Amino acid sequence: MAVTSRQEKTQRNPGRVLGTVLMYLVLIMACIIVLYPLIWVLSCSFKSTAGLVGSSLIPANPTLANYKKIFTDPNVNFGRWFFNTLKLSVVSALVALALTTPAAYAFSRMRFAGRRQTLIGFMICQMFPGFMAIVALYTLLGWAGLIDTHLGLIVLYAGGAIPFSIWLLKGYFDSVPVEIEESALIDGATKFQAFTRILLPLARPVLYVVALINFLGPYAEYLLAQVVINSGSKWTLAMGMRSLTVSQFATDWPIFSAVSVLTALPIVIVFLSAEKYIVSGLTRGAIK
Repeated sequence: MAVTSRQEKTQRNPGRVLGTVLMYLVLIMACIIVLYPLIWVLSCSFKSTAGLVGSSLIPANPTLANYKKIFTDPNVNFGRWFFNTLKLSVVSALVALALTTPAAYAFSRMRFAGRRQTLIGFMICQMFPGFMAIVALYTLLGWAGLIDTHLGLIVLYAGGAIPFSIWLLKGYFDSVPVEIEESALIDGATKFQAFTRILLPLARPVLYVVALINFLGPYAEYLLAQVVINSGSKWTLAMGMRSLTVSQFATDWPIFSAVSVLTALPIVIVFLSAEKYIVSGLTRGAIK
């Protein structure tokens, strides 16, 4: 009976069926658009020829020589690039998280002069891309003696992450009932204990999200790193990969593709391992 009634409803609503079909077609097309370049890069990393244009999607003679060359070719210092990038990303994410978490808590729970204006200022800061201030940032780093240092990049990355991180964390803190902290205060906890032992464990999903976003920014950033860093030993992955595309004679696309695949693996692993925290943190913080 239930199946019959569902079929009758479907027959009465042909527009609903058409809408469902169109939705699946759009999703399939979106998947093809997203996955095709990734599959092409993965395929190119196994090719034995250096050409890219005109080659087939499935390599004729697949080989692992490109991945071996990454660790043996003196011109491809993948280990150093990866270590520099990982250091910059992790330290920048931790510094930004340490700065923005208590600040977001203050904006969420406290009322003080200039609170609304400061939040609006943070929102306005997000409207302008960072490279618009690249001359001023370079000048400031020069005055501080931080040109060609990883510390200078960490300052830029962590500082640039503050506005968005505060807004995201504040939205999540707003969704946590204040009565939970008040109950802890009645039981004898201090304000700091209520923050560290009650609110932070509840905010674990959004902390994962903020840390991940602040990790991904430096991990894939190129422009600021190219301007600040001059020494080859301090290059990041983005700078190293760029060097592979500016060869004097030709670009070795299989090597570039192999480096791209290895570069993307840590991000894929992080996303898969923290998927539930990412979804929860983004939805609850953004909705509020």
